[in-house]
Amino acid sequence: MGRDQRVGHAERTQVLGLLGNAYEAGLLPVGDYDARVAAVGTATYASELSFQVSDLPPAYAWGARAAPAEPRAAGRIALILGIASVPLSFCAIGGILGVLAVISSRGAGTGVTLALIGRIFGIVGIALSLTAVFAFFYFRNASLGP
Repeated sequence: MGRDQRVGHAERTQVLGLLGNAYEAGLLPVGDYDARVAAVGTATYASELSFQVSDLPPAYAWGARAAPAEPRAAGRIALILGIASVPLSFCAIGGILGVLAVISSRGAGTGVTLALIGRIFGIVGIALSLTAVFAFFYFRNASLGP
C-alpha cells in the first residue's frame, strides 16, 4: 500500500459533515461526537479521518479520494514539445510539435501544471506556424515589382 495522503480543509469538512449527520441520526453521543470533531480538526492524514467514521454504518463512510496528480512524464513531455514548437514555428516542424504538445497535455489535471504551460506554448507554436505558412505563400505569390 502507498503512503498515507495528507488532507486539507476540504477533506476535514467532508468528515465533519458525516459526523454531524451521524450525530443528528442519534448514532453518536455528545461526548463521542465532540472527541471525534476535535480529532478531525487536528488530523493530518487520510487514515486519521477514516478512523473517525470507521465504526459508523456504511452510509457515513468516507474514503479519501486519490488526488488528481499530474503524470509528471506527460507534463514534462508536453512542456518540452510546447517550448520547442515556438522557435521552430517558422518551419513546419513547429506546428507539428505544437499539435503534439496539445495532444500530450490532455487529461493532465486542473490548475497550473507543466502540461498546461506546455499546452499554451503548443498553441502559440501552432499559431505562429500557421502565420509563417500564410506569410510564405502570400509573399511568394505577391509581385515584387511594379
